[in-house]
Amino acid sequence: MSWQQKLKKQIGSQAYSEIKQLRFNNLQLNKLPDDFVSEIHKCTNLEILSLNQCGIRSLENLQQMSSVTRLEYLDNFTTSKTLQQIAKAFPNLEILIAGGNFLRDLTDLDSLKTLKKLEVLNIMNGINKPDSEVRKYAFQILQNLKELDEKDQYGQIYVKPKEEKKPLEIETQNNMEQEEVSQEDEESALCSDDSNEEEESDSEEEDDSDLSDFIEKKVKNE
Repeated sequence: MSWQQKLKKQIGSQAYSEIKQLRFNNLQLNKLPDDFVSEIHKCTNLEILSLNQCGIRSLENLQQMSSVTRLEYLDNFTTSKTLQQIAKAFPNLEILIAGGNFLRDLTDLDSLKTLKKLEVLNIMNGINKPDSEVRKYAFQILQNLKELDEKDQYGQIYVKPKEEKKPLEIETQNNMEQEEVSQEDEESALCSDDSNEEEESDSEEEDDSDLSDFIEKKVKNE
């Protein structure tokens, strides 16, 4: 399937501005065609772009796409120059999956220094150095990095902290809880009313009984 066919299939009847992710895996592009670049740049709210196993050697003609926060770039021909092109094209990247690409040295990672929001980097042992050295260097130069090849800076499996609830979610939950409390109060009030009615009914029955006894005694005495 060509990239044009994949693009058409993913967009369908949606407007370009509604597209949040695009995946173009297993294509032999070598270099991104200009018309391809032109088309994906129409997706102004794109957040995820996947270009796995496309044989890409250069991204030099890719213009900046600041909305993209996740790039999947497995098994391509990556060099320090390619990483520079990635950092320039996607300045707000938070996740970069670039395993299966062989880099020459630790300093190749310097190309990613400008990615201030990068939290997750996956290079899958792409540098021929001990893991401890790569990990130490990466966490030193990448300010916001939390996960390298699925592990933290100490080489332990990274456990993502629970996300804090957004203000809207908290407000919704509070409203639901208030509604539940109000419903419980209403049910309690209804039960109380029923109980009062039963007590009043019992009291009326006792009064009627007392009155009957009084009349019966008076009749006997007469």
